[in-house]
Amino acid sequence: MSMPTVPGFLEPSPANTLADLWNRPTNLPGGLWPLDDLRTVARTPAGWLVLEEHFFTEDKHGGRGCVTVKIDQTAEALRETTWIGRDLGKVSIWGDGTFEGGLAAIEGDIEVRFFAHARRPSGAPLPVIEISHTFLWYWDAFPTSAGWKYLNRAGREQDLLRWELTEDSWRVEVRALEMRQYLSAAGLSAVLQLDYINKTDGPEIERVDDVFVDEWAHFHFYADHDTTMGDRPVTSGIMGQYVLTGLRTSKVPRFEERRQDREYATFIYGLDPETGQPLTHTCDPDQLGTYYDRDGTRLHYLTPIYFRREVLQPYAAEPTRYRLSSSRLTCLDLWGIDLSFNSIGLVEVYLGDLGRDLPSDEWGHWRTYNVPPEGKMDEGRFRRDFLNQFASSRDVMGDLRRARESANAASQRVLGAPLWKALDGDIKAEFDSLIGPVADDPVSLGPALLILTKSLIDGIDVGPLKGHLSAFDKGDQSLRLLQRFANELGDTTDCTAILRHLQSFRSKGGVAHLAGSQQARAAESLGVANMASLAAFESVAGRLVTSLQKLTELMVDAVQKSESAAEGEPRGDE
Repeated sequence: MSMPTVPGFLEPSPANTLADLWNRPTNLPGGLWPLDDLRTVARTPAGWLVLEEHFFTEDKHGGRGCVTVKIDQTAEALRETTWIGRDLGKVSIWGDGTFEGGLAAIEGDIEVRFFAHARRPSGAPLPVIEISHTFLWYWDAFPTSAGWKYLNRAGREQDLLRWELTEDSWRVEVRALEMRQYLSAAGLSAVLQLDYINKTDGPEIERVDDVFVDEWAHFHFYADHDTTMGDRPVTSGIMGQYVLTGLRTSKVPRFEERRQDREYATFIYGLDPETGQPLTHTCDPDQLGTYYDRDGTRLHYLTPIYFRREVLQPYAAEPTRYRLSSSRLTCLDLWGIDLSFNSIGLVEVYLGDLGRDLPSDEWGHWRTYNVPPEGKMDEGRFRRDFLNQFASSRDVMGDLRRARESANAASQRVLGAPLWKALDGDIKAEFDSLIGPVADDPVSLGPALLILTKSLIDGIDVGPLKGHLSAFDKGDQSLRLLQRFANELGDTTDCTAILRHLQSFRSKGGVAHLAGSQQARAAESLGVANMASLAAFESVAGRLVTSLQKLTELMVDAVQKSESAAEGEPRGDE
């Protein structure tokens, strides 16, 4: 009966393991043959690979280790079953003053290099795992709480190393494909070493010895009866080494991903007028036309491709890693792609940019949200890219960020300090990358408005306001103080009202707390009742821009009046 592969339950045995290649000695009781251990020793591993291990229990103890050698010294490294490189990772100073740093050693004719170990420094509560810096640098890896990871070109985290630690035991594993890729690039082979001893009770047995020798492995197995072991007199053990060779794998560092051969994705660029079926084309820049084509038969590099706004959801959800604006999406310092929003809110990206600037790992995600063209291209982008004219595009959040900066600059002159505290941490990343809801779901409005509330209401610094105002009540909070400040500056429009409505919506509209019976009234006061999420957000953000600009004008006027008055005062000698 044929069964599917189910990870963790129904899986084929790894190929080329010692369990497949090493036959159990005929005179050995079956329970003593370490079949499970032999299955972990594979010539061509593909998953997690144990590098370093140490443990001790009543029925078993032992561990593993790993060093590297030059490729042409592999056979010599496997000559014996005893471990090599035991003194790596330790600093030694010999009697003649010779200093050995513990990173390399000569054993016979073999140059053995450090790769990984667990060190137990005095005073440390847990063992310290140390890995070859060259390996970590090759992958541009960064530490986590229990291992190391790296980012691929798309900015996605990839597992590299992991470990489990207690005070007196440890287990360190590496991803086998990344390990083999590194070995190939470095011109090295890894020598993986194993030493396990099992202890059990049972009748007396005659000693059994057996050896496995191949070009890639050399192991010794024994079983014996030892009365000194107390109630577990039957012991068996396996000790030896095997080689992991280098291999160019599918896992490569970021700097090599661009060199990989890949099949470019296709995207919808239009509809067939006769059949109504989508027309698709590859995003391979080499297969796209340019302004210099003479026959015009190739689809142009600058053909706009359209996506539903939801395509940006995973990027908006990680503002510390991805930065979004009305014109660009970037991932740290790894990649970025220009974009815009058309007249009906679709995301538009040039076909050639999808192939040149978007990492191939992201193509599948973007294809999911790819739709045929609809609506009108963003006019500002059209004028910039096709008419070579200076033109801006609508950017309400960019306007709001700039309005906040301008208001802070003006308040520095009036109050002697910025009116809004500097943002930091997560809220800074969220505010800097906010473009509004990226889904049509009404629920998506709340989190976007909450970021505005934290940035523009919670961020008000009441100290300078209290120091400047001629009068205020003891219980006045930030928004009341801001309103008094605007009134003293001569505000007749209640320009800060939108901030109070936004705060009310947070309290009563279910943004920061459970929505109550006043939710509809709060939405009505904020002016977003029955509006789609994006339209509601842009309405609020636009009115916040107007509010901050008005407040800035009031402060600038106050400064100018004060300076004019100072210029008109008579000097002391007149």
